[in-house]
Amino acid sequence: MDLIQANGQPHYGRFSSLPNQIDIQRYEYRTPYGKVLNGWRKQLKYKKFKFCSIQHQHYTIGLAIADIGWAGHAFVYVYDHIHNEVMDWNAINILSMQTKVDEQPLFNQSHFIKSEMQVDIEHANGVRYIRVSKYGELQLSARIFCAGTDPLSLCTPTGINGWTYTQKLTTLGCEGFFKNKRGQIVQFNDRTFASLDDTCGFLRPETAWFWLSCNFWDTEKNRIGLNLASGVNESFGNENCLWVNGVLYELSDILFEHQSDDLWHIRSLDGALDLTVHTSWRRYENLNLRLVGSQFSQWQAKISGSIRHKEQEVILLNEYGLLERHYAKW
Repeated sequence: MDLIQANGQPHYGRFSSLPNQIDIQRYEYRTPYGKVLNGWRKQLKYKKFKFCSIQHQHYTIGLAIADIGWAGHAFVYVYDHIHNEVMDWNAINILSMQTKVDEQPLFNQSHFIKSEMQVDIEHANGVRYIRVSKYGELQLSARIFCAGTDPLSLCTPTGINGWTYTQKLTTLGCEGFFKNKRGQIVQFNDRTFASLDDTCGFLRPETAWFWLSCNFWDTEKNRIGLNLASGVNESFGNENCLWVNGVLYELSDILFEHQSDDLWHIRSLDGALDLTVHTSWRRYENLNLRLVGSQFSQWQAKISGSIRHKEQEVILLNEYGLLERHYAKW
């Protein structure tokens, strides 16, 4: 299935498998006043990004490449939970020069290059390959295996004439290594989990969302993954999901409540999910250029609480995760 139909509009809803391709040239983008946009005007409205988090026993790694039309952006951080230390690299390329985000679902190649920093993301035959270099020296190399886990694949209407497509996976096996702040090589192991988030579309020109991601082994040795969001992808379903041993279960709508500086409460509309989130270090950006801007916070989090699904209950006991709040004007 091509995400874009012959009539120039996307397929909407949740999909049981990933689309074969996303042919953006077939999509007919109109302004709110009915004018058809093509060429660079259309391209500037098209946003796409790839994010990956890797949860090692004592480290959390986050990395992303984004193409938002007027700029390309990449960041990489490695957070050490034991020593409360972080390595954080980021860069911006004006007009997305030296930035490529390949949004095709099954086979893709993306990269970001800026002076000393290079990030490469490739995907083929169900494996995600990630490499991060700084000054030509390899800092991270990961092979992430997507088989055995149901994908979240969702396309929803956005604004008056846009759409957002997202595909997410959690509790994925990961092989490879990274260098910590002390220059030591740390190997990924069989308890390391990775999560992937690929998103593209014609998002609202002014938008905001909350997001939480978590994956862990529970006390019964089940691999548990969680993806929660509010403020985006809710016009025809939602992207709230629980994974148990790779099987995806849909969750109800979610409310994020900020209760104090480092405390959040998250609950679902149907009462099946109730979580307490304590936050610590955050990756923070604040950019206000009037016509465009972004305020981005992604916190390291410890998550506790419970989720009821079917006739079972998943318990979270201070599990590592990520909590994000993002406002964008683009």
